[in-house]
Amino acid sequence: MIGKPSANPFGYASLVLSLSFWVLLTLHFIPGFPKIDLSFNYWIGMWAAALFMALVAAARGSGRWALAAIIPLANFFVLIFLSHAREPR
Repeated sequence: MIGKPSANPFGYASLVLSLSFWVLLTLHFIPGFPKIDLSFNYWIGMWAAALFMALVAAARGSGRWALAAIIPLANFFVLIFLSHAREPR
C-alpha cells in the first residue's frame, strides 16, 4: 500500500519539532550565541504538536512514521528524569 505524499511533510515536521530542543540546548553552550529561554510549557506544547504530526504521518502514509512519535515522548521522560535526578534527597 502506497501512502499519500502529504505524509512525509508531517513526519519531517514532527522530527524538526522534536529535535529542536536538543539543537537549541547545544547552541546554548556556544559562547556568544544569543540565549533563547523558552519555558517548559512551551516545550510540552511543541512535543505535543510533534506527537500529533507523527501520528498524522503514520495514519496517512507509512506506519514507520509512528516511530517518530517515540522521540517527543522520550524527550519528555528524559527531561523529567533529569530534573528529578538533580534534586537533593
